[in-house]
Amino acid sequence: MAPDLEHALDLARHGHERGFSAIYARLAGPINRFLASRGVWDSEGLTNEVFLSAFRSLDSFEGDGARLQAWLYTIARNKAIDDSRARARRPRTIDVAVPEGVGSDGTDEVFSRLGREWVDEQLAALTDSQREVLVLRLIDDLTIPQIADIVDKPVDAVKALQRRALRTLAKRLSEDPYPSSEDRR
Repeated sequence: MAPDLEHALDLARHGHERGFSAIYARLAGPINRFLASRGVWDSEGLTNEVFLSAFRSLDSFEGDGARLQAWLYTIARNKAIDDSRARARRPRTIDVAVPEGVGSDGTDEVFSRLGREWVDEQLAALTDSQREVLVLRLIDDLTIPQIADIVDKPVDAVKALQRRALRTLAKRLSEDPYPSSEDRR
């Protein structure tokens, strides 16, 4: 059984591999989703960089398990900003590879991909700050104070961003709650 986050943090601080593994196992998925929601091209690679950076400087970290989670999201957010800036300086490339499952019996994967694309389209209607707050709140299930700490904004500002984001999405869905497949292409 994996240790809880507090115990894992204590183990990691003492250099035990089990602590590092437990922290990674518990938080890598949410950090990866957060990075992917910010449009990071290689979210898995950047997730690994987040944890590598955190583990290298764990001796300077002060706080408990909840603070560790916020610290990791802060590192992830900063790395996503750096990634975005770096991509802006690189020439654009076009990926023409055919996704696995297309042309075979991969209909579940294709429908899953189309669903993700639809969600991405809806989130694209939001500002970067709104999208970031909404993903952290609804998908990663963080509290408003944790999000405020991660995005370095006051709690009231985070609440306002969440409210505006939800209002925007509600308006979009009320205008066309069931878009046809042609609209999504």
